[in-house]
Amino acid sequence: MKKITTFILLVMGALSIQAQDFPLRFVDNNGNEVADGSVLDLTEVEDLGFGDVQISSGLFVENLTSEDVVCGSEYSITALPNGAFQTCFPTNCVMRETTGSWTSETGTLAAHEKKSIQTEWLPYDPGTAVAEFQLLRYKLNPVTQKYAIDARGPKVTLRFIFNPTGELNTFSDSQVVSTTYHTLDGQCVSSPTRGLHIVRIAYSDGTVKTLKQNY
Repeated sequence: MKKITTFILLVMGALSIQAQDFPLRFVDNNGNEVADGSVLDLTEVEDLGFGDVQISSGLFVENLTSEDVVCGSEYSITALPNGAFQTCFPTNCVMRETTGSWTSETGTLAAHEKKSIQTEWLPYDPGTAVAEFQLLRYKLNPVTQKYAIDARGPKVTLRFIFNPTGELNTFSDSQVVSTTYHTLDGQCVSSPTRGLHIVRIAYSDGTVKTLKQNY
């Protein structure tokens, strides 16, 4: 029993050291670290035009070392009520429309580079999408000449919250000049009927915001 206990403690100690020595970390746009295990509530809606919106993670990955790091991520979408989920880290963009778990392609993060994970939810109805991300480090196997996972790093949970009803009055501090409604086929209507509509809000400062809303 003592030998088993000692072995478990040694393994736990090794994992702790590995986590501390992991070369990458999550940071925000200002370079502030986002701690391992963080749960982020994301509510800022970006207008893409033509009635499309997205909520971005706003996260970056930073290489803390003076060497290039071959990396990737494991991610799980645990809730996706509608729309599509997109991630572009570390290389090519991939869009998902179902829940599930995946491992990204590998890519290289240069020494001291900070790179956006370019991860967004593109909703068309209210709801909350949830995804978990964990950073991976890869090393080249000298025998197979293929990259394999060498270590797992920090993990974060992203909660994308889309509440268009609450956001109609928070897009701008200026006064609302006009609000127009269109059906999905582009027809302008005087007032929304039951179903999904494109809402166009014009403000006194000249800004215009567009979103989809279900009535």
